[in-house]
Amino acid sequence: MPLLLLADRPEWAERLRACLQGSHGKERLIIAADWDTASAYLETPCLLLATPECQALAERFPWPLILLLDDEPTQMPEGAVDWLVGDQLSAEVLRRCLRYVRERCNLQGTLQRLAEQDPHTGIVNRQGFQALLFDALAEHQEQDLVLGYLDLDNFRHVNDALGHQAGDRLILQVVARLKAQLEVGDMLARLGGD
Repeated sequence: MPLLLLADRPEWAERLRACLQGSHGKERLIIAADWDTASAYLETPCLLLATPECQALAERFPWPLILLLDDEPTQMPEGAVDWLVGDQLSAEVLRRCLRYVRERCNLQGTLQRLAEQDPHTGIVNRQGFQALLFDALAEHQEQDLVLGYLDLDNFRHVNDALGHQAGDRLILQVVARLKAQLEVGDMLARLGGD
């Protein structure tokens, strides 16, 4: 994941380049002079490094922000995942910061996926369905939108008679058959036990 630097002072670029060379990392540093230049790079995932003066528009983009500061903050800077202080910056500090940010982002992605995905079937759960439905309704304001609801009658009897493993296999077979019938743009969710 490249590092995108948006700083109002050129010494940040020099410091970061020196640290990256000293860490022997594979990170690529992209330097943007302004937000118009930065916008072209923000379409693909990156880590954004910005000074407070350049931070204002960072909230428009989904990528993690590492704030570049002159002094240690007294509290966590709003909108930033982490921060680097100029006079404390070294190859080791930068390496640890980047590792921390990547691990935190991976963890947040995993938590988001677990919160919105049914662990057994791999399709979205009730919470994920509500988010998808909200997005679909917003996207199809003037167009038709079809919503179907499938309930497996007497599913509880399968679990009672054959056991939960058999019920789980049945759910997986139903999901596989439904997935095979989906067309581009169709979505599938599991709202409850069946």
